[in-house]
Amino acid sequence: MSLPRSRTALRLDELRDGFDASFSRPPPPRQEPGEALLRLRVGGAPLAVRLGHLSGLHLMPKLVRLPGAPASLLGVAGLRGQLIAVHDLTALLGLQSGEPPRWLLLAGGSRRVGLAAAGFEGQMRATPEQLRSGEGSSSAHPLLSSNVLLPDAPPLPVLDVDSLVRRLLEDASGPQQGR
Repeated sequence: MSLPRSRTALRLDELRDGFDASFSRPPPPRQEPGEALLRLRVGGAPLAVRLGHLSGLHLMPKLVRLPGAPASLLGVAGLRGQLIAVHDLTALLGLQSGEPPRWLLLAGGSRRVGLAAAGFEGQMRATPEQLRSGEGSSSAHPLLSSNVLLPDAPPLPVLDVDSLVRRLLEDASGPQQGR
């Protein structure tokens, strides 16, 4: 025969359940000011990409070169069961470099594109005041049309990953010449 539970016992059960449930919820996201960017080295020059425009960063996997591919297409790589076309950022931006690409950036939605960079130099945050559109800048490439203004350093160009991926996918979907 059980006795009816007291109000105090019910309240203790409620508190215990709430305490236990607090450990099963993920912590709330930290609200840090600014936008997260990755600092890369491409063609011997530093540049940044918006972290929110990428879906991954990996050490360069083994590439399989494709005969007759454009110079900027390094080859394809298998990553997590998916074949990824890997493009050389140095060639796409018209830069010169003797450094082999060591990092693979994944971008795009369901049709992923790999972008190869020689160096990964870290992560940083930039406030909206530090991120400037490159209107009137002397940027050598239209895909580097904005900059991060850093104290005591030259402006850091920001790669427009979305425009680059859109252009690469349009080129891949377009009619092939010379076939």
